[in-house]
Amino acid sequence: MGPSSAEKTTVAIVKGNSPEEAILEGIEKLGGISRFINKRDKVFIKFNLRLPNGFPTNTNFDVLKAVINSCKARGAEKIYIGSFPYEGIPTQSISDLLELSSYFEALGAELAFLDNSNYFKKRGIKAEQLRLLKNASMRKVQINNEDVMVPRVILDSDKLISINQVSVDPIFKCHLSILNSYSIISNKDQKIRKIITEDKKDIDLNQYKQDLISKILDVYNIKKPDLVINDLFYLLEGAGPFIYKDSKLKKTGLVIIGDNAVSVDSITVQLLNLEILKNDLLERAQEREFGTTDISNINIIGENIENNKTDVELCAAKLEDINIKNISIKPGKLCSGCYNQAYHLLNLMKTNMVKDLKYILKNSFLIGENPLDPDFVDSKTENVLGNILLFGDCAINSTIDRRFRKIVNTKSKKGKPDVVKEKPNKNVLEIHGCPPDLFDCIKILVKFYGKDEAPTLNLFYQTVKSFFHRKIKDKLEKWEVF
Repeated sequence: MGPSSAEKTTVAIVKGNSPEEAILEGIEKLGGISRFINKRDKVFIKFNLRLPNGFPTNTNFDVLKAVINSCKARGAEKIYIGSFPYEGIPTQSISDLLELSSYFEALGAELAFLDNSNYFKKRGIKAEQLRLLKNASMRKVQINNEDVMVPRVILDSDKLISINQVSVDPIFKCHLSILNSYSIISNKDQKIRKIITEDKKDIDLNQYKQDLISKILDVYNIKKPDLVINDLFYLLEGAGPFIYKDSKLKKTGLVIIGDNAVSVDSITVQLLNLEILKNDLLERAQEREFGTTDISNINIIGENIENNKTDVELCAAKLEDINIKNISIKPGKLCSGCYNQAYHLLNLMKTNMVKDLKYILKNSFLIGENPLDPDFVDSKTENVLGNILLFGDCAINSTIDRRFRKIVNTKSKKGKPDVVKEKPNKNVLEIHGCPPDLFDCIKILVKFYGKDEAPTLNLFYQTVKSFFHRKIKDKLEKWEVF
């Protein structure tokens, strides 16, 4: 179970001239690497490996190098490093682009391909062989009556180190180390099954977020880290955790290190001037006795909290606060799942359609149950002008009978009754899903607008598509990664 909320845990707050210097100083303040790693230990380092980008989308490589060298100096027998990337992206694709495998090998560590994607390009490996490989490299773990597959390299490690790159997060305000633990399982197993209640109060209660928190904590409980590092020396604010047009890099010079993730995350939240009592994830973690959020029960060494607090610009709390040229955002009631996916899609559009949207005028983005009507209406005909993007099943199903779904033409002839003709509005795009898949959205938008009308979006799509080689994706699906 780990430390209860009544037990003292130790957290070091360190300020340094560089991230790696701060990390090493923090480890020393906690008693040195020998407190966490024994000789001949097999160590797994869980880091952030989200997209084929560098820092700060992923963990700072200088920090990884410092920790790997510390473990080697202590005499660790084997050092593995890994994570499941963002949905559907093979680890091999990211490794090829950033040359991760050879980089870590030179440091004396091994990149763990948790999705086995290092085998996908090899000839002669059939789907059945991949399934056998999956069974050999994974272990089935049951959480809340649901089976999830966890890599054996993580479960069989003697020590687990979590190195988390802190950034803002659309659902949880900031990306904490507990969230870093969630990607020890595949994206397929991370998905939340939406259950619609008869009274349809699941959106009002934000059941998606509650179920997500439960599952995150269930996964965290499978294998708790022995050493937890929250790197906020540099952090992404404004829009994150990926790099978008509104993203800003902020330097705090701080690193938070400890022996318990809940305590480390609680101190991190305090330093970022966020209220712990409003952090559902940490409150639920304390209720389950995974650690304490009570500062009086945390032994804090190093820097003083009050002297190092810093304000951070969070993600847009409302989708309509994301200001995009020629796009009017009209939300209804929505859950955290659709909000999260729409948040990323809208930021991708703002980042990668800057030139396109100068010429694609009047776009209405409708999301959620019973969204507001589009803005752009012809005062004479009452027909909606421009494009209407219906994001998600709730928006699609709750607007079936709305006026904007049709184009109405009225022809008048002198002395005769008016002739009214209706036809479906071809400028309405339905983006299905609950919530929709982000990369499918990009493909759908390119097809809807056309390559000529949206050349920069198409260029982005073609770049993204290069990470999803069709043969690899087929094997991922057959292997049941997603």
